[in-house]
Amino acid sequence: MKNILNYYYRIIIDDNNINDKGYFSYDDHLFCLYEYKRNINEIEPLNNLNKLMLSKGININKIISNIFNQAITYHDNKNYSLIMINYEYSGKFNKFIKAIEFKEFNILKRNDWSRLWGTKVDYIEYQLSHISNQYPLLNDSVNYYIGLAENAITYFNMLDLNNVELYISHRRINKESIYNPLELILDYKVRDIGEYIKQNFFYKNMSIYEIKNYLGLLNLNNMDYILLYVRLLYPSYYFDVYDKIINENEDEKEINKIIELNSLYEELLYEIYALIRKKINILGIDWINKKYM
Repeated sequence: MKNILNYYYRIIIDDNNINDKGYFSYDDHLFCLYEYKRNINEIEPLNNLNKLMLSKGININKIISNIFNQAITYHDNKNYSLIMINYEYSGKFNKFIKAIEFKEFNILKRNDWSRLWGTKVDYIEYQLSHISNQYPLLNDSVNYYIGLAENAITYFNMLDLNNVELYISHRRINKESIYNPLELILDYKVRDIGEYIKQNFFYKNMSIYEIKNYLGLLNLNNMDYILLYVRLLYPSYYFDVYDKIINENEDEKEINKIIELNSLYEELLYEIYALIRKKINILGIDWINKKYM
């Protein structure tokens, strides 16, 4: 990494001072050199969105251009982006920023959940049909989560979303993504809320009681509540681990940490449905409701 920093950014630093995730201190600032893995066509709108957010005083870390005034650096068959770290995630998440409507940001939209989720399900079904013998735990569990995803897709397709505003959102919610400009997308307000709940439920032991209290602090309208329920139905938590097992050689046994919480998560889905049902008329998922009513 030092060669990239030395040549492309004129930052003279030794590899010993850069940790295994690309973080380092220089000139009294914290930086991170990320490998950029998104669509190359998204870097310019991401950079422009980053500049716009900074100009409006919105808390976000800063993309640093290289000596050629480019937001990414191509080196050794990989793309990299240098980020100045001014903010770090504190573990709390309750701020939402409406998306700024510029045509150049359209490529960042991720609000077509039905298409995206359907493509994901089709890909997993095709992929696993060829490698199922290598991954018995995935093969035995995946159909349950595909079923959840199909419930979510069916529900989403029933909604009229023509007048629902988009917000600056994140591909996933974790401590490295909240203020990372490379993780930004445009989506419905509840995307981040839903992913925050799932992340905390599966990895931070956040109780159903705590989640219900968290929802009580948010200013959600009727459609927000319905979209949140749909978002929670979609098992991104399972598919993310699935991808790490298949593509990053993660131990297949990691999926057991998800599977073991199936019943408790179903209960959470019912409890949130019941909470929303007190506020508005919302359809539930019959097979879940029959288990917990």
